[in-house]
Amino acid sequence: MKKLTSLFAVLLVAVVLVTGCSQSTDVGSSDGGSMYKGGTYTATAKGNNGDVTVEVVFTDDAIKSITVVEHQETGGLGDTAMDSIINEILEKQTTEVDVVAGATNSCNAVIEAVEDCINQAKGN
Repeated sequence: MKKLTSLFAVLLVAVVLVTGCSQSTDVGSSDGGSMYKGGTYTATAKGNNGDVTVEVVFTDDAIKSITVVEHQETGGLGDTAMDSIINEILEKQTTEVDVVAGATNSCNAVIEAVEDCINQAKGN
């Protein structure tokens, strides 16, 4: 009886370990459809020196491109930082990125506007 109990305990631990360490394979939306409604979306957010307007192009499952359409940020600092943030968002496919020191407001404006476009593309 002790051997049976010990065997059961070992099997239970093995099942828990295997189940807890397995990876999820769900990469799409919860309903099995696309993540976004493909198209072009525009949003504006407050930057350091004024509004920052972005245009974001989505496919059904990715952010394809981000363009700053209009801004009044400092040339050589704000615009360079915004380009850096855009590249990072496109690479990581998320707005959870680090802002550039010295251009925090410009970066946050791009992030906020892109998040607005993401919500539009998700139908929120």
